[in-house]
Amino acid sequence: MLLDVAREYIAMGDNLEEKQQYLNGALSAWNIACLDPAKREKELRRYCRSCRRLNPLQTARDSRDLMENMRLLIGRKEELYPDVNIQIAEAIIEEQGGQYYVTVASVSLP
Repeated sequence: MLLDVAREYIAMGDNLEEKQQYLNGALSAWNIACLDPAKREKELRRYCRSCRRLNPLQTARDSRDLMENMRLLIGRKEELYPDVNIQIAEAIIEEQGGQYYVTVASVSLP
């Protein structure tokens, strides 16, 4: 399901490390999308502030792009899987024989 939502986003990475970073962002967007709609915007802003602290070279445009991409991913998750309320604990991308494979660990929420 995560790849249905974020395949193109993850593919923007030029190498395995970048693809993992995009996958991590997609994981965060998925988890934010599982929150009560009234809490999503606050959590999205908290996530983006955290990214800015971890990436001091991030420009204002980078921050806007991140926010826009996260909103698009959240919307896509809601469009495709509105009733799925599963938090993703971890996702790892690996390359084997020129192919990329994603492993996801998730937990169901009440």
